[in-house]
Amino acid sequence: MEINKIYNEDCYTFLPKLLDKSIDLVLVDVPYELEMNGGCSPQSDFANRKLIKDKHLKFIADGFNYDLVFNEFERVCKKINLLIFCSNKQIAKIMTYWESKGCSATLLVWIKPNPIPLANLKHISNIEFIIFVREKGVTFNKLATNLMLKTFKYNTPTNRIHPTEKPIELLSHLLKIHSNKNDVVLDCFSGSGSLANACYKENRNFICCEIDKDYYLSSLKRHNEFSSQKSFNHIFD
Repeated sequence: MEINKIYNEDCYTFLPKLLDKSIDLVLVDVPYELEMNGGCSPQSDFANRKLIKDKHLKFIADGFNYDLVFNEFERVCKKINLLIFCSNKQIAKIMTYWESKGCSATLLVWIKPNPIPLANLKHISNIEFIIFVREKGVTFNKLATNLMLKTFKYNTPTNRIHPTEKPIELLSHLLKIHSNKNDVVLDCFSGSGSLANACYKENRNFICCEIDKDYYLSSLKRHNEFSSQKSFNHIFD
């Protein structure tokens, strides 16, 4: 499997192709388990409109096969070193899974100063969760004290090409703590390709795959444009 390449494949057929103990860090935004009908009665007119609006999120709202994917993560990682973006419904399931394997699991939070204001009888969603899973001996680089908090404040990207796109600056921050230069980082749900761009910026190698052809092509175009830039403002440098 070539490094520094985005593949257009289903993760369930892609992951078995990776070599054992070939990955230094998995940084992945897994398909979330979401409530699609909001906080209203299913019979309400507003709830029905909300359901129609959210149909474009259906492909990321039903979760994924935990056992298959996590077994592959365990196989391909040199040491278990995972950063998993997830929904609040998935936190207990993911943390329990890895703690049962003898790993440490820590909950981190991305704070979004510019959240989407529509709440539909729910609290405004200005945070997302990241679970850091590790076994003893994985990379953990110390930065300035204010950069080592369990909360990360970065704006949601504008002009997104994917509904759950993450800011490159946030991914760069995570890469600086949890990996070293020239490490190989895996994202098997790569969406808009933000991780590939963050890895390029921070001198990490990446292996990414995305099942949706439209997102795959958009991410390739975006990465080619991003990597053609002559210089970057490396955060914290």
